Amino acid sequence: MKRDSITIYDLAREAGVSPATVSRVLNNSARVKKEKRDRVMELVEKYKFVPSAVAQGLSNKNTKTIGVLLSDVRNPFYSTLYVGLETVAIGCGYNTVLCNALNDPDIEYQHLEMLESKNVDVILLLGGGADDMPPSVEYRQLVQRIIQKTPVIFASEPNSFDACRLLMNDRPGTEALLAYLFGLGHKKFALVGGLPTISPTFVKRQMISEILERNHLPQEENWIIDTQQYEVDDGYQAGKKLFKRPLKELPTAIIGINEMVTLGLMRAAEEAGLRVPEDISFAGFDNTFLSKVCMPSLTCVGCMYDVYGEKVMDLVKKLIRDPNHREVAMIPCGLTVRRSCGQASR
Repeated sequence: MKRDSITIYDLAREAGVSPATVSRVLNNSARVKKEKRDRVMELVEKYKFVPSAVAQGLSNKNTKTIGVLLSDVRNPFYSTLYVGLETVAIGCGYNTVLCNALNDPDIEYQHLEMLESKNVDVILLLGGGADDMPPSVEYRQLVQRIIQKTPVIFASEPNSFDACRLLMNDRPGTEALLAYLFGLGHKKFALVGGLPTISPTFVKRQMISEILERNHLPQEENWIIDTQQYEVDDGYQAGKKLFKRPLKELPTAIIGINEMVTLGLMRAAEEAGLRVPEDISFAGFDNTFLSKVCMPSLTCVGCMYDVYGEKVMDLVKKLIRDPNHREVAMIPCGLTVRRSCGQASR
């Protein structure tokens, strides 16, 4: 073995002891028999081993490391959240371990098992299996096992897990968006993207339907359009089908479930010869840099990303002090008005 790649797991395997025993030896604990201590120290000397922060933390359960598992880092929403967390974590003396599931459940399970073995202080789950309604039996069993030894923070609505949650409070921003569109004269709305079995999608759809009904504008079922994924091409393909209809049969305003789906819809509208916002208005959720650089720029509901990292670290510190701490923390969200919405012309 190369000396610079040796871990406490290698030492434990060669010495015939557990990683926890190696950690106790490195921390000079009196709870290790002399025979085992001698075997471990002989290997430490042999490989000139320098313990890492993780190895030293195995016995005291504080590694100053946060595991972050997210659906797909290529989505600007997730990457922006991660950067917000990482920036604050570094300032607090913490490291982050980023695990990218690439929207693949098998990869997600591999990452979860890896994080379970890494002895991180806290695991943050962003998207993926945690958003399923309900989570699969396999996912639920794996996460439940992890929760028994490592605190977990969910970024999803209540499910069967007893854990802390960090949620987007989309209600104020969504109320503001609909009020803005009502003020522009819009009465016919479509909501495009995602599946009702995914909790953030379900919550957004339910919220928008409630607001429309309260304003005596019940949403037609055929204007709630599913997509299997949440990518630009999903919005584009949905838009190509939608915009085959005559303009007079279309809703005057379309709300995408996220900004990527919305950008795909806007591209399909342009190809269909529709003008944005003169013929049809668009709005979406997330409000990352994509909403600023598209043409026209996108009116969007989004969270305060600079607050996100601070909220995560606040929960992390509470969970380190008390792993049984339970709290639902909310990230404030608001509306940013740009150029993609205009007066309803029909």
